[in-house]
Amino acid sequence: MAAKKNTVQTPLHLLQELSQSLLAHLEEACILAQADAEKLLLKLDRQRAKAQEKLEAARQALEKAAAAGKAGAQAKARARIEKLELLLDALKASDRDTRNYLVQLKADIQDSLRMAQQVGKAGEDAAQALAARQEAPKAKAPRAVKPAEKAPVKKAPARAAKPKAAAAPQ
Repeated sequence: MAAKKNTVQTPLHLLQELSQSLLAHLEEACILAQADAEKLLLKLDRQRAKAQEKLEAARQALEKAAAAGKAGAQAKARARIEKLELLLDALKASDRDTRNYLVQLKADIQDSLRMAQQVGKAGEDAAQALAARQEAPKAKAPRAVKPAEKAPVKKAPARAAKPKAAAAPQ
């Protein structure tokens, strides 16, 4: 088993990792948000189609009750039609709101990814700085300065003797 080299995490390493992580997380979140909005739109479309079918069935039931002259059945059919029309209106409003949200979401995604390019650039700059550091020849550690060897201390030259004054007069 090869031993892992323990590297010291520097701020450049952290910046590179954070920028990569942030970009990946942002892209994933954007994709999920858009997919969720599109799923909601499909669900609303299915609900609207079912409500439309039920409304048609209620209208046919009203026509049959009117043809048969059943006042009670007509009242029930009218009440059901009214409920279904309200439901359809609500579903159409939700559909419209969801479509508007989806358009805004797509614009936000583009803006966010455009802005995040600066984060990506910072990560690339950090990676380049780390690569340049590794490529540069490793500077040799300065040699330890040895204390200067003690040179023999030279004695100061002896003072020249003053010439003695000429013999004193006697």
